[in-house]
Amino acid sequence: MYEQKWGAYLDHTHQRLLKYIEVDPSDVILDPSAGTGLLAKKLIDRKSSFDHLVVNDPSDEMLTIARQRLSSNPSISFANHKVQHLSYPPNYFTKIICLNSFHFYKNQQQVLGQFYNILKPGGKLYILDWNREGFFQIFNQLIRWTNSEYINTCSLGELKQMMSAQKFNIKISHSWNWRYWKLLLLEGIK
Repeated sequence: MYEQKWGAYLDHTHQRLLKYIEVDPSDVILDPSAGTGLLAKKLIDRKSSFDHLVVNDPSDEMLTIARQRLSSNPSISFANHKVQHLSYPPNYFTKIICLNSFHFYKNQQQVLGQFYNILKPGGKLYILDWNREGFFQIFNQLIRWTNSEYINTCSLGELKQMMSAQKFNIKISHSWNWRYWKLLLLEGIK
């Protein structure tokens, strides 16, 4: 139901993000809020080769779908934690891909610090999410009022500032409009 309801949005954001990501056979990747595992499936469908991919999501329902979709791939493991409770050793991942989920994180600065800690030197963090700038500020407020989940979107400038404060070197930074959405994409390197 989730994928049908948000199908066009998910297609757009996944395609946009995948234009910027190059996956290497030695990559150890974290998808910290993987939902139903769509990103992992799209990486596999485009024949991306990686050493290991951790598909994490705090929702049991979403993770069940991801497991059904991806469990036949021995390079994928599953975790069921809130992002602030992920426990991996320092310098573990080569890439962290945070797609359509950063707005759910309550302590975003802390999460960015955690991401920085578990990335290897030279590792990359990708964040694609809503951008509350411009006209979308109104729509963003409506979403917050009508949704029971915690939502805290950032502007492109705010997220760049937060990432820079955690010592990420920003390589890619841009925003765009798609339908009534305002979106942003950042790539930060440790």
